Amino acid sequence: MKKGFRERPKIFLGIIIFCGYLLSVMTLFGRINPISIAFIGGLSGADCLAAFVGASVGFVTRGDFTQAVPFIISAAVVCVLRIILSRSKSTAADIGSSVLCGSAVLLTNAITTDKPSELLTVFVLGVVSGVSCYSFSSFRKKFKKGIGPAALNPVKMIPYALTAVFLLAAMSGLSYGIFNLGAVVSSLLVLISAYRFRFGGGSLAGIICALGLAASDNGLAFAGIAMAAGAVMGSVVAPKGRLPLAAAFVLTTALSGAFFGMDRTMLAFMADTVIGSVIFAALPLKEIMGIFVGRSLPGKFNDSPTEVFAGRLELVGNTMGELRYAVEKTAEALDESTDRDITNVYNSACDKVCRNCRFNMKCWGEEYNDSVRLMNGFLRSLRKGESLTPDNFSGALGLRCQRKQQLCDSINKKYDDFTAAGQMSRRIKEMRGILTKQLENTEKLFNSISEEFGRNVSYNSEAAFKTERLLERCGLAYPKAAAKMCDGNMIIEAYGSGELSCTAEELGDMLIDTLQREFDLPCILQFGKKVRVTAFERAEYGVKSAVCQLSRKKDTVNGDYVTGCIDGSGYYYSIVSDGMGSGTRARIDSAFACGLLTKLLESGIGVEAAIDMLNTSLMVKSSDESFATLDVCRVDLYTGKTTIYKAGGADSFVRSGKTVTKIHGTGLPVGVSGNASVSSHSFIVGEDDVIIMTSDGADLSEKWLEQAFSKDSGGNVEELVKSVAGAARFNCEKGKEDDISVVAIQIKK
Repeated sequence: MKKGFRERPKIFLGIIIFCGYLLSVMTLFGRINPISIAFIGGLSGADCLAAFVGASVGFVTRGDFTQAVPFIISAAVVCVLRIILSRSKSTAADIGSSVLCGSAVLLTNAITTDKPSELLTVFVLGVVSGVSCYSFSSFRKKFKKGIGPAALNPVKMIPYALTAVFLLAAMSGLSYGIFNLGAVVSSLLVLISAYRFRFGGGSLAGIICALGLAASDNGLAFAGIAMAAGAVMGSVVAPKGRLPLAAAFVLTTALSGAFFGMDRTMLAFMADTVIGSVIFAALPLKEIMGIFVGRSLPGKFNDSPTEVFAGRLELVGNTMGELRYAVEKTAEALDESTDRDITNVYNSACDKVCRNCRFNMKCWGEEYNDSVRLMNGFLRSLRKGESLTPDNFSGALGLRCQRKQQLCDSINKKYDDFTAAGQMSRRIKEMRGILTKQLENTEKLFNSISEEFGRNVSYNSEAAFKTERLLERCGLAYPKAAAKMCDGNMIIEAYGSGELSCTAEELGDMLIDTLQREFDLPCILQFGKKVRVTAFERAEYGVKSAVCQLSRKKDTVNGDYVTGCIDGSGYYYSIVSDGMGSGTRARIDSAFACGLLTKLLESGIGVEAAIDMLNTSLMVKSSDESFATLDVCRVDLYTGKTTIYKAGGADSFVRSGKTVTKIHGTGLPVGVSGNASVSSHSFIVGEDDVIIMTSDGADLSEKWLEQAFSKDSGGNVEELVKSVAGAARFNCEKGKEDDISVVAIQIKK
């Protein structure tokens, strides 16, 4: 506790004390504000004690010390128990604190009331305190991780909305002269929400504020409705700027208020909206918005540079798309202009040989049709693979022609040139198709990276700085790090030169000590003289995997290749590839496919974009056919969402509980055609679920696997893959054996 007070900025503790005091002097439904005790229960450590001090001062200065004593005692009990519970950072501790706050407020109000008719109000106050306590506790955690309310799921926002309603209702009980605190704060909240989130945010804030004002005891129900109307109109005008937004809000609220009648309360309310609008216009909204979405807290910075970088990547992607379009259009124009008429074979040859012949006009004038029929016969012979000789001549031209051998040689040469040009044209067209596909894949790659940078995430510059200093101590020169906050989890990505002087396990332990967060084992990638280090906060799930491979023949190389990796975003990948045929040549193709795909995935490229790039790479890898089947299983270690991608791969199986489900893939192996054919199947896995991936050599059925799983009740995946591979080898038809690979992936929490 002493350490907490020393580390906390004094101004921060002062703000908490003031908030505790302010909440305690408010009333709700004519009784002491229950949110004051909820505020204590929603904090931890030194903050909790500071809130208790502020609330106690407020209870005492209210004027009725006797009435304040039970609430001071309740607040003290909540404070002590909350400090004890705050050692546990689990959701259960937060729920326990919420129940404690609700119960304390319920019992205290029940003791201090002597009217049975107020028991319903007492119960509502207890519920309000419990919900508010949970909201404060949950928001405190998310706020520390750099996530504001904008990133919350709509269903999860319900406790925050309810807390806001009753907090505004309590604020409406405080007036300073003609100005009402609840009305001023409501106006400010509506304007900020409309400015930042446009129609959706302004409308939601308007509804919350209207309910809060209506729930107060000072007759502001109609004023709340007028404010909701002003919020809607303000949201429409918000894109025009702050001043038009404030003007539209005040004007619409005034007109709506006039509809209900301009009495003294409504006039005072209009003054409150004007004050709220003036404050809104004067506030440094850029900093306020940053705090609201968790981007401008101490140790954080604005996302403008990353958004600019995302825009630049998108521009590069579009440029690649335009380049691909230009290549395609130029190719179409060249194809149209290229003369591919086969009759030019004999036309050009005859022009050259027959030009100075004295029978030229006879053969190619009077007997033109007969000569063309003879030449077309020559072409038919050439297409059959025969070479022309003087014996192929017939008819009058054959009897008359004195240059038969010379003409045959010329036509043979022209035909060879024609077929060679055709083969070259087809090869160029094929390579052009691969080039345009690569350009398309590059466009997708840049756009996918742009989308990643453009997502609504925040960055912790303090954590990045600490990581850079740590990597410098570990041997990297000029390290640069980024600490990204995504869905409340920290993801570290860093680059530097040289070599790390520690292992991944040691670096992981040092990251945990330095950043005070639980990280999984860092991924270290060496490329050239550079090092890339990625680490993500410890995920919900882990993976236990096992592999068994059997070659087609004893003492030969298995043509399948199996590998696995984890990228820097918390995705686990298991990859199985089956090269064409078996043995060494198949092993080369499958190893190439797995190795390149692993590099692409570890670099942060999406699965489908990576497979597209791998597909075109296999097509140009060698002059011979080079293709391989591909099975990729991706598991999101944070959520359990699993996707299996198949490009000509064998069936996979998923064991969930006692049920085994077969996943059948479609499409061709990678490297067969210019467009990769990939099917995908997504599902959610739970703890102890098992995924079986196989190569083409293993022919399995769901019923047999169910029996195998029932025998393997202990969950020994190593023994399971051996049993499955052995059974697959036993069931192979004689003479049709193939390399067998079986991979088992078991999900663990």
